[in-house]
Amino acid sequence: MESMPNTDEHVCAARITPEANPLTYKDAMSCPDAAEWLTVYTEELETFKQMEVYEEVDRLCDCKIVGSKWVFHIKRGPNGEIQKYKAQLVAKGFTQVKGIDYDKTFAPVMKFSLLWTVLALTAKHDLKVHQMDVKATYLNGILEEEIYLEPPTGFKPRDGKVWQVDKSIYGTWQGGRVWYEQIKEEFEALGYVQLNADHSVFLKYNKNGELICIIAIYVDDITLASNSLKEITNAKEALSLTFDMTDLGEISWILGMQVIRDRARKTITISQERYIKDILEKHSQQGACPMATPSLPNEQLEKLKEAEPDVDIHQYQSTVGALMYAMLGMRPDLAYTVSILSQHTATPGKVHVHVLNCAFRYLQATAHHTLCFDGNELGELMGFIDADWAANTNDHHSILGYAFMLSGCTISWSSKKQGSVALSSTEAEYIASAHTAKEAIWLHTLLLELGELKGAPTTLLIDNQSTITIAKNLAYHAHTKHITVWHHFLWEKYASGELSLEYVPTGNQVADVLTKGLAREKHERFASGLGIHQCTC
Repeated sequence: MESMPNTDEHVCAARITPEANPLTYKDAMSCPDAAEWLTVYTEELETFKQMEVYEEVDRLCDCKIVGSKWVFHIKRGPNGEIQKYKAQLVAKGFTQVKGIDYDKTFAPVMKFSLLWTVLALTAKHDLKVHQMDVKATYLNGILEEEIYLEPPTGFKPRDGKVWQVDKSIYGTWQGGRVWYEQIKEEFEALGYVQLNADHSVFLKYNKNGELICIIAIYVDDITLASNSLKEITNAKEALSLTFDMTDLGEISWILGMQVIRDRARKTITISQERYIKDILEKHSQQGACPMATPSLPNEQLEKLKEAEPDVDIHQYQSTVGALMYAMLGMRPDLAYTVSILSQHTATPGKVHVHVLNCAFRYLQATAHHTLCFDGNELGELMGFIDADWAANTNDHHSILGYAFMLSGCTISWSSKKQGSVALSSTEAEYIASAHTAKEAIWLHTLLLELGELKGAPTTLLIDNQSTITIAKNLAYHAHTKHITVWHHFLWEKYASGELSLEYVPTGNQVADVLTKGLAREKHERFASGLGIHQCTC
């Protein structure tokens, strides 16, 4: 694969490199820092024992045994320093049978857009934001089903014994849901109510009905925001009585991103530099020649019937996935490139690999770029919408993009191919606007529940006058009767007063960077318009 190592060689290198995560128990016990891995391995088994996760029972011939494995991970800080070693025993949940080993599985987790919304409001209102980490998260939940687990490598059970698991260990299909239900009960007992717009968020109000604390959960990461340090402290102390928690203090590092706060300037800056450097190194791109844009103007990618033989499909998919996480986290300027690359994950060719490598060259040049929330900016929510008509040369579907801004920075963005062919640029923009309206209503509802809006409509900025006219007046029925009914959701929300539609000149339409490759000057200007800047920390 062009500019990418052979998969087998890459795996071997990962196993012998001291800085890499061991892939198996045998690897962990044979690497230079084996003593550290043995320590956390022993601690994990001791935690299982103390929390009465399992009991050893006879291996019955008619019971299904779920496999187990060790997952080793080195947790690093923003400068690459080792913060701690982690060893987790997980179940091979893919061997579980639905209806026998599990039933319901869904568990909500905090979306990036919600996290950025909370931080935007934090910058605006000078809130305090702290973090906590739950130790042995899933082990707090009690399973309803009987699950038998193969004892882990390194553990010597009594002859013929297996583990009957009573707690929701990592890897089980229902583990996330069981843990969520457990912590939800705890929040409710502490007087918190679930946010209707997002069930991963819980709110607490005082006797006067004023919002005093926001808590958002992402599996074992808990983020607390409040204008009262005392309220945050009370929540921490109450949660620590039920769960084994680590108090991380003020937010500084979350989901692989560094959070830098300047309270005097009322700014919160998000940096992904550590993650980007890691993936550049992992995919052998750290020495790549920097590139000014992630994709070239008017670049087209042909859909192949089958993958080219000298391209490693799994490596291509893994590399696109690494790029996607960077985009989902804080890089809307990568959204279009990730979108088009993702359409070819089943049948990649050399040209797709070349574009992927160009995206990594762009990352090499912009690893230090940040997302910055400015509390001095107007706090009104507004969305930018754009569409590139019939841009996909394989099926002539249009590409849509949207970005929502709050506190001078983007909090939600998307770039995707439309599901049907549009007959005109106006229709493409209308369909894009209907899609964007769904996100606008969700964000509007979210901000209403957080007490930030007083019912004013959310403004959507569109650079197509005809689209705005149609959305405001369905008298143009002869021109729109062929459009699927659900796209008229836009007109309905405009008529109800929930959305406001305004024209923005094409030269100021920052969502343009989400629909196509642009020349350097335009790309940099629109990326800056989305709140992405060079780090000045």
